[in-house]
Amino acid sequence: MSRKVDIRHHEKQKANIAEAVWRLAARAGLESVSMREVATEAGISNGRVQYYFPNKDAMLLYALQLAQRRMEGRVQQRLRELPEPVDGESVLRAVLDEMLGDDPDTQQVIRVSVAYHGRALEDPYVAQVLMGDDVELRSHAASVVREAKADLRAPPGVDPEKEARIIWSLASSLASEIAFGQLPTQDARTTMHYHLDRILGG
Repeated sequence: MSRKVDIRHHEKQKANIAEAVWRLAARAGLESVSMREVATEAGISNGRVQYYFPNKDAMLLYALQLAQRRMEGRVQQRLRELPEPVDGESVLRAVLDEMLGDDPDTQQVIRVSVAYHGRALEDPYVAQVLMGDDVELRSHAASVVREAKADLRAPPGVDPEKEARIIWSLASSLASEIAFGQLPTQDARTTMHYHLDRILGG
C-alpha cells in the first residue's frame, strides 16, 4: 500500500511541476523557462525539481507528454458519451469539438504545443511527440470523407486525402486562435461544422 501511495505522490509532484511549466510557457515562451523559475512557480525548491528531472529537457518533454495525455483523456471521455452506434464521422466531430472547446485545460495544451514548435525544429523526438498522432488523425478524417464520397454525400471531385489535411490544418489554426483569445469558441465550431457539413453532406 505504501508503495502505491509513494507512486501517486511521485506522479502528483511531477504533475505539479509540469503545470508550472505550462503556465510559464504560456506567459513568456518556452525558451525563457528555467528549472529555477519552475521551482518558484510550483512553490517548491529547485533541488526538488532536480530530484524529479535530471535536466531541463527531461522536464519540458514530460510536461508536453502529460499535457497531451490529459487532452487524450478528455477526448476519450467525450467518445464514451456518444450514443450507440458510434460511426467514424461522430468520432471525428467529437475530437474536433474537443480541440475547439472552451475547456481551459485544452486551451492550455494548445498554447503549450505552440510554445514547443521552436524546440521541435531542433529535437526530432519533440517533433514526434508533438505531431506523431497527426498521421493517424488525418487517416481517420480521410476515411470519413471517403465514406461520404462512396455514399454520394460529398461534392463531386473531392479528394479524401487532401480534404483530411485541410480539416486538420483548419482545426489547428482555429484552436490556436481560441487558445490565444482571438476567436470565440462558438465561432470556431461554427466554422468547422460549416466546412464538415459541406464536405460530408451534413
